[in-house]
Amino acid sequence: MDDVNFNMLILIVDDSLSMRRIVKKFIENSGFHNVMEAGDGIEALDIVQKQKTIDLIISDLNMPNMNGLEFLKIVKEDSRTKDIPFIMLTVEAIQRTMNKAIALGVDSYIVKPIAEKVFINEMLRVIRFKNEV
Repeated sequence: MDDVNFNMLILIVDDSLSMRRIVKKFIENSGFHNVMEAGDGIEALDIVQKQKTIDLIISDLNMPNMNGLEFLKIVKEDSRTKDIPFIMLTVEAIQRTMNKAIALGVDSYIVKPIAEKVFINEMLRVIRFKNEV
């Protein structure tokens, strides 16, 4: 894993505090410790706009105030943030919703529940792919 920057800033967006804690634990267990959290798309958008660099976004789909698709659309339409790798982590397994996320530019669409190793492998795949581009 020499090709991965473990100091990168990762933003977890989910309205469920327990889900944010689980994802954060997965991430920290794999060696990353620079993690921020947001409870919905509006809070996450504020963080993205204030931080100089966000290296990865992991977002839920179904959230109050601003859902994951709305947040994804704003991130991908902004020239300053469009290249941030974006993982949608959700219980929503409807093909139409997945297709919409893909059309908006999501880098990975993961359906919960998910095992820690599977999640980390997919997260590392997305990070490495973005680093190669």
